[in-house]
Amino acid sequence: MRKISKYTIILFLLASVIYMNCKDDATTSASSCDQSCQDENTAYGLAHVFNFIWNQHFAGQPTGSHDMTVNGPQGGSIHITGTTGFSNGINTANLVFDMTDCKGLDENYSLTFTGIVNIDGTFSSTYKALAYISSQLTFHGTVGKNTNVPVSATCEISINESLSHLSGTICGREFSYK
Repeated sequence: MRKISKYTIILFLLASVIYMNCKDDATTSASSCDQSCQDENTAYGLAHVFNFIWNQHFAGQPTGSHDMTVNGPQGGSIHITGTTGFSNGINTANLVFDMTDCKGLDENYSLTFTGIVNIDGTFSSTYKALAYISSQLTFHGTVGKNTNVPVSATCEISINESLSHLSGTICGREFSYK
């Protein structure tokens, strides 16, 4: 009788673990990332790729004119042209990112970008005013913290980034992300 009880308990526990791991959780369902959430995380993804590229290829480097091709954070490439500057602790960027299958990811997004994005503005450790503008950017992948909602589009984007805020339009839809 004891052997049956032990096996029954083990089977019950195993079935409970499997059930708990397979059931839908509100934090991981697609419904928890609506269109606004998708646009916010897409904008965040593009800004995140820029910040990664800046830190890897421009921070602490000489300012002036640039014409280089670099790898994307997780693959693909970016042909970068334009100018950067640094004066009194403030960075300036007037760059064109020509992205080809440029992939970036973190817990909020996993996206691949293709297209030309103009990036203009100034920033420091306490201030940021950057604009990301593209007349036709293609992006596809997933967005949303722990949700993996699929997104795919080719459209116009206009994103403004401050130190703690992203806003603008993606495919004609307005968004605001803090």
